[in-house]
Amino acid sequence: MSRDLNSSRNTAAEATGAQPVGDRFLAQLARMLHEAGTPAQRLEGLVTACAERLGVTVSIFSLPTWINISVDDPSAGPAAAQRSVNLRVDPGTPKLALLEETYRVADRFVAGELSAADALAQLERVHARLWRPSVPALCVGYALFSSGAARFLGGGAAEMIAALPVGLVVGAAIGFARGRRERELLSEFGGALIASVVAAIVVVFAARFGLNASLPVVSLAGLVALLPGLTLATAVSELSTRNLASGSARLVGAVTTLVVLGLGVAIGERLIPALGLVPPEALRPVQPGGHSLDLGTALAIALIAAGLAIALHARPRRAPIVLLSCVLGWSAAQASRAVVGPEFAPFFAAMFVGVVGSLYARWRRRPTLAIVLPGLALLLPGSIGFRGVQGLLASDTVGGISTAVGALSAAAAIAAGLLVANALVPSPRHV
Repeated sequence: MSRDLNSSRNTAAEATGAQPVGDRFLAQLARMLHEAGTPAQRLEGLVTACAERLGVTVSIFSLPTWINISVDDPSAGPAAAQRSVNLRVDPGTPKLALLEETYRVADRFVAGELSAADALAQLERVHARLWRPSVPALCVGYALFSSGAARFLGGGAAEMIAALPVGLVVGAAIGFARGRRERELLSEFGGALIASVVAAIVVVFAARFGLNASLPVVSLAGLVALLPGLTLATAVSELSTRNLASGSARLVGAVTTLVVLGLGVAIGERLIPALGLVPPEALRPVQPGGHSLDLGTALAIALIAAGLAIALHARPRRAPIVLLSCVLGWSAAQASRAVVGPEFAPFFAAMFVGVVGSLYARWRRRPTLAIVLPGLALLLPGSIGFRGVQGLLASDTVGGISTAVGALSAAAAIAAGLLVANALVPSPRHV
């Protein structure tokens, strides 16, 4: 019945020259999945499943800035059998609320619960009332995330406290750039510059109250939300699934972001001594920590989860799921380090998170990424890649390249773990 309905609508569309409702639905679905930060292989898989429900064949070419959908519909007649839809898009960032609601509509359509016209109408309503955190909420989210990250970057209580205002200011800078393209293009460079200078001011101010914080930790923690760790892992994942064009473009974008952030911090670090802000003891080197379960680590995980829930645009009622995902990812990483060592821990931890995410998706009819994205937060190699760029900018070529290769290795291990997880327990509806 639904097939006849779609065919009649396509015939009417051919007669009037309008775009068939099925094509409009597929285009809107692809646009919203991309906007929600869905990797190319998952986007193409779900759109293809919806096309099969429509009775048409599609070829999809998805890039971070462009989506092409070619439709082959023999029932439309010779004049309209071959159609194409092109969408110019901006690189998407993870938005859990948008992803879950878009997936729910697509899932109901594939299950036969909605027609193409009804599914399109629901997608348009979802997009019209798209939930996004306010600028004050975004500032709080960045502050909480930075404070928790300071623990895993080797800091203690002093660094966690000092990172709060740095993350708050960086969040305010990102919020100020929202909606203005010329500002958004400078948000990463400006955020890095602001983070390094504000971190120095905060460290000096904290020292007057007996809090001796490390400037490198506070500075890196303040901008950790800007690091493209997820983009880097997604790029390697796309490359490993033979989405070479999308993966290459995304990888270049991640490297460019790391370089821009490194330049911003480098300029800020040149300004700090000129202003006489930081005493020498604040520049002490530290080693990444937070690997043992104690009160500080538990607090850091909770802070990261709260910040992620805001930064990933999750609805407030989904915050407990984000927290459980972070605990799951940290626990899997700890167990993997103890059993196979730190070199292979990202692979096994990502595999475990991916399997749990797929099982949850089958149980609750939700996208696997709702568990996987926050679950991988503590595994992402963004800070490693940033340190590699810092080494290169400081003329430490060998050390910088070695660290950068370590970041790529971690991203490849995460991508491989997710591929194995999807082979063991395939994701329903590909997302």
